[in-house]
Formats: sequence, structure tokens, C-alpha cells
Amino acid sequence: MIVLGLNAFGHDAAAVLLVDGEAVFASSQERYDRRRHSPAFPADAIDAALSRAGVSKSEVDAIAFPWTRDMGRRQKLWHVLRHLPRSMAFFRDPPDTLLPSRRGYLEAMRGLEMDLQDAGFTAPLHRIPHHLAHAASAALALPGGTGAIVTADGMGEWTTAATWSAKAHALRRIRRAVYPHSPGKAYAAVTQWLGFVPEMDEGKTMGLAAYGDAEADRMMQAFDLLVYGEKDLCWIPKRFYGFPWGESRLYSDHFVKTFGPARDPDEPLRDGDATIALGIQKSTMLWGIFATIEACDAESARDASMAGGLFLNCAMNGKVREAMVEQGVAVRPFPVAGDAGAAWGAAAEVHRRLTGNPAAPLGTLYLGYDITDEEARILVEREGMAPASAAAVAERIADGKIVAVARGRAEFGPRALGNRSILASPTTTTSRDRVNALKGREDWRPLAPLVREEDNRWFKGQVASPYMILTFDATEHAKNEIPGVVHVDGTARVQTVAPGESDFIRGILDALEARGHPPVVINTSLNRRGEPIVNTAEQALTSVKAMQLDALVLGDYLWDRTPLE
Repeated sequence: MIVLGLNAFGHDAAAVLLVDGEAVFASSQERYDRRRHSPAFPADAIDAALSRAGVSKSEVDAIAFPWTRDMGRRQKLWHVLRHLPRSMAFFRDPPDTLLPSRRGYLEAMRGLEMDLQDAGFTAPLHRIPHHLAHAASAALALPGGTGAIVTADGMGEWTTAATWSAKAHALRRIRRAVYPHSPGKAYAAVTQWLGFVPEMDEGKTMGLAAYGDAEADRMMQAFDLLVYGEKDLCWIPKRFYGFPWGESRLYSDHFVKTFGPARDPDEPLRDGDATIALGIQKSTMLWGIFATIEACDAESARDASMAGGLFLNCAMNGKVREAMVEQGVAVRPFPVAGDAGAAWGAAAEVHRRLTGNPAAPLGTLYLGYDITDEEARILVEREGMAPASAAAVAERIADGKIVAVARGRAEFGPRALGNRSILASPTTTTSRDRVNALKGREDWRPLAPLVREEDNRWFKGQVASPYMILTFDATEHAKNEIPGVVHVDGTARVQTVAPGESDFIRGILDALEARGHPPVVINTSLNRRGEPIVNTAEQALTSVKAMQLDALVLGDYLWDRTPLE
């Protein structure tokens, strides 16, 4: 059974190919068309998936899509009619920064069958409700596909958040929240007011929140922008928002009256901005904790998972995990929580329905483009590279150099996990600041540590975290020895690597320890500001040279800007 999962026309177009339930390829379209969060029909990602598997279009048995055909049209129409004339903005304003026309977006969604036919596919299209697709992806992270699930995003059709019961991957919704009561949209509205791009730069809001004043009155005012609903799961005070009426300015005049004018994107951060970010971050964390407790209590579940764009918020995931430890529940977020991951969930659900068997559980995310020896060799011969080794990389990192890595298959999702990464020493904040500067990132944004899974001296309560989707509190030892990966609030977004996994990365950590250096590295994605993570060898070399990084591991070879003395 060959199932092709797609996301298209909205955020994070992607293709995922399952062969007999096993994910053999997964990639976002942005890695190919080089448009961040690309909303295109993922033709390039599809072609790459079929080529990788050696499958023709005629051999695909089913195509899965994580959106229904009507897109909640009746509910939306009733909502618009009830709130005229203000809701006329639904017909006037674009839905977001990526999509110029709401009408064009809906027409593209409904016309997917024709696009697939034009592309040469004959397999039937199965449309899976959006939050069901997210829940199906989350179930892949649960042991035996059994446990409690929470999904949340801006809006999927009409649902904005839901709790679920999963039993052997069979899903039952417990309850839901509906538009406009949306935790994702509330967070996006604050993100936009802060001068960042909504539904794209929420990670900046998350990072900025750590600098906020928890005692300030404005923090509590922002905290009240999102409320856990005993009756409806989620509630927002609509007077603070513009999005309930279809307005592209997600916050309202009342929001501005309460918190002041929005920050211009080119303006420096202002006093109080971080405090507003902290307010929405804290209320989002609390919402996630309550929703997860509710879902687990309803099913007496001992395992929980989460999916949907809201759960790309690693700080929230970490707090949910921390709270659920006290409940005896293991929290396992699906790492590609956004809409690209929903393509995987839709494919898994279609596979289960057609075969009666669950798809394979979540495993590796190294599922994308493969930098082959032949591809690397072309640049090796041109650039005069030398053979690479983990010891050589460790030597450069210990010497304070910043080393990029582009080898093997690209990671699926928004996190670089060692195959398309920038690595640096965490022993001072200097390397962190230099990496941020060379990438064009804001200097207040944190960078993640990559550590050995069994090495628990650095982070409190550390568990396996191979996908960099959880935060942990740093120990005093970590704060003293590896301050470059400890955020201002004492946390870190940790990636662990287990014995037998990512041998090259493990080798770097071991070689660092042998040199008397902490066996930890800074790990961030290999890309320039405003660009997707690199895919190919040529892109990697171009990006490294443009950012003036010190070295690049390309396949099994090493390029140095300036040789070690």
C-alpha cells in the first residue's frame, strides 16, 4: 500500500510518502522552491518522494490531504452573517501574509483533485478533517498508538483546538473549541503586535517572553488574552482581537488602547514588549497543561501527545511535560507539529482505514533530500576539501570555530537535528552571539544544546528528546559550564542523541570530552535569515560562505575558511 500525504496552498506545503505504512520520504516544499513556509502545490517535494522510493505516479494507491473540501464553509458563512457589517473583512482582507486572496485559497483547496489529475495521478484523494489529521500524527508518537492527545492551531476548518482519545490509533474526539476562540490565533495576534510575522515568527515571541516582568500588571493583562474554558476548552475576550471578524490585523483597537501602539518591525524592542510576550506565553502554557490533564483524566491515560502549530512552542511543551510528570503521564509531542506534519497524519489515517493496520510509529526524521557522495564530490574537487572526521570537527569547535554540517538526508520539519546544522561551542555566550549575528538573528534569541541522551548532568529531569521539541531547566552545572545554550530564564530546548544514533554527531561529542571540553554543542539550523534550511550541497556551501562561517562538513569532507594554526 503506497499512500502519498500532501499539504498544499496554505502554510508549510509538504509531501510524505508511506510505503506499507512506513515513512520513506518527507519534506516541505520550501526546501525545494526556497520560499519560507511555501504555500505552493508541493510538486517538487512530490517528485523527490517518488524518485526516492522508485515509485511511479500510477503506483500510488491513495492520496491523503489534511483538509475537507468544504473547509467549514457553512459555519463560516453563518459566522459572517451574524456579525455583519464588520465581518465583511472576510471578503476584503487576505487570510494571512502568505496568501493574497481568501477566495483564491478556498478555490485552490477545492480544486486539488484537478491539480492531481493534471500532475498525472489517478489514485483517489481522501480528505481528512484537519484536526483529525493532527491527532493521527500525534498518535504515531504514542506507544501502541494509545493515550490522550491535544491538538491546537489557528483554525482547521472550524475547529481551533480539541482533545482526543487514541486506542491502537483509532481516534475519538472528546471535545473541541471552535473559531474564533483560538489559542493559535491569540498567540499570533500578540506576535503581530510585537512587530513579528504572525503564523511564522511565533518562536520569536516565545524566546522574547523569557525577558518579561512576571510581576508587572501588564503581564497579567496579557495573561487574560487566552483562557482555558471549562465548557468550550478555549475562550478569548473577542474585544481584544480583529481576527474574529476576518481582519488581517489580528489585534483590535481595544488591544491598542490597552497595551499601546504596535511595534514597527524595524523599530527596536521597547520596554514592556517582553512582558506582553510573557503574558500570552504563560496563559498558553497554562492552557496546554489544563487541556492535557483533561484529556488524560477522561481516558485514564498514562501517555499523552500533542500536535498542531501551537505545539511547536517548545517552552510550553516543556512545562506540560513537567506538570504531567506529577500526574504519572509521559508526554511525547509529535515533533513536526505544524501543517507539514498533518500531511503525515492524514497519510497514516488513510493507511489505517484502507488496510486495517496502523502506520509505523514515529521514528527518524531524517527523511528528506540526500546529499550523495557523488554530489559532494563535485564540490570537493572544486573547493579542494579534505576528508572529515568527528575529531577534526571537535578540534575546530573547541578552538572557538563555527562549523556547519550538511550530510546525509535532510530532517523533516522546522528543526535541524545534525544533518543540516550549525555547531559551535557552548562554553561562553560569545559563540552564541556570533552565531546569531552571522545568521542575522536577533541577539536575544536562544540557541539549542545537543547532548548525549544518557548524560543527565546538564538538565533537570532530562528524558530522551531527539527531536528538539521540549525545554528543560538547566542545572547549576550547566549554567556555569555551558552558558551559551542556557536561556535567560534558565531553560534550554534540548536535543538528545542516543547511543547508536547519529554516529557522526556522537563522535563529535565524544571527541570534545576527550579534549577536556564539555560534550555539548550549540546546534541551530543551517540557513540565512529569511531562508529555509538548506537542502543541497551547493546551497550549503553558498550559505556557509555568505554567512562567513568557519568550516563546513559536506558529506565526508571538510572545508575550512582558514586552516587551523
